[in-house]
Amino acid sequence: PEPAPAPPKPKPAPPKKDVPKAAPKPKPAPEKPAPPKAKPAPEKPNKPAAAAPAPKKDAPKPKKDAPARASGSGKADKPKGSLLGKDFLKGIDTEADAPRKPAAPAASSMRPQQKAALDAELRRQLKPYWRPPSGADADQLVTLLEVRLDKNGRVIGQPEVIDQLGVTASNRPQAQLHAERAIQAVKLASPFTNLPPQYYEQWKWLRPLRFDARLNR
Repeated sequence: PEPAPAPPKPKPAPPKKDVPKAAPKPKPAPEKPAPPKAKPAPEKPNKPAAAAPAPKKDAPKPKKDAPARASGSGKADKPKGSLLGKDFLKGIDTEADAPRKPAAPAASSMRPQQKAALDAELRRQLKPYWRPPSGADADQLVTLLEVRLDKNGRVIGQPEVIDQLGVTASNRPQAQLHAERAIQAVKLASPFTNLPPQYYEQWKWLRPLRFDARLNR
């Protein structure tokens, strides 16, 4: 008998290509713990500086009571030739034991225009009764009166002469008559009218009330 044919030889396996292996990724280094923060040193409380002892002062000696001054102050200057003086709006109590009155509210304060209107009104009412004396330099005489009025415009008490100006050797004989006629004019003009009642605190005391030759012009 014929011998069986030998089985075919297996084909050689193709050679394997060397595939480079990926390098392993390095592991991240473990984070080091942060060192603990140093604790701030406790602040030392500031010791208050010892206050120097204040020098002892001698106790002030009690002052003697000064004489009380009359309350009220002068108002704005009047224009030249005004019938009323600078302080005619003073309304103080002259009696020592009289209680002081509160100041008038700002709403009742007299403005310059209202003061000028009051001046003109008083001049208008006094002019018909003012008869100054005549003579050498008599027109230079000026008599200043103090007059008090009630709320109805009537004169309270007797008007008083507080000063006379312009007296010279030539007109001295007429000075006394000049003052008397000024007082007479105030009495004859009383009661004064058309005086604003809301400003009574400002016109209740006319000081000084001026009488001169210009009052007749």
